[in-house]
Amino acid sequence: MAKASDVQNGELRGKLEAAFAAIRAGKGGDAVRACADAYLRFVELRPEVKAETIAMRGRQISRLMRWPALGANMSADSVRAGNPKIAFERDRFSVSEAMTYYQFVLEEVLEHQ
Repeated sequence: MAKASDVQNGELRGKLEAAFAAIRAGKGGDAVRACADAYLRFVELRPEVKAETIAMRGRQISRLMRWPALGANMSADSVRAGNPKIAFERDRFSVSEAMTYYQFVLEEVLEHQ
């Protein structure tokens, strides 16, 4: 299983380690905010990701729109404008939701290093 320690970029590794520490401490909201911060920083560091698309339901969508929509949602308008932003629709998140965000960010970062 992939771990934050597998991430080569020290800044992203630190952000993911902080997110995982929050998960371990039962602080789902803190973990989700840390994951969002890590993902947006990843996109800044790897701007080519903004241009990538994936097939979903018979059409091509921005890879960024794969971001889990569990209450901290990627703004489609911001993606179209080329400046991705994540809107927090709520403050509280469960640890299992945080783990979903963590796994997503970890896999995206590892795939692009």
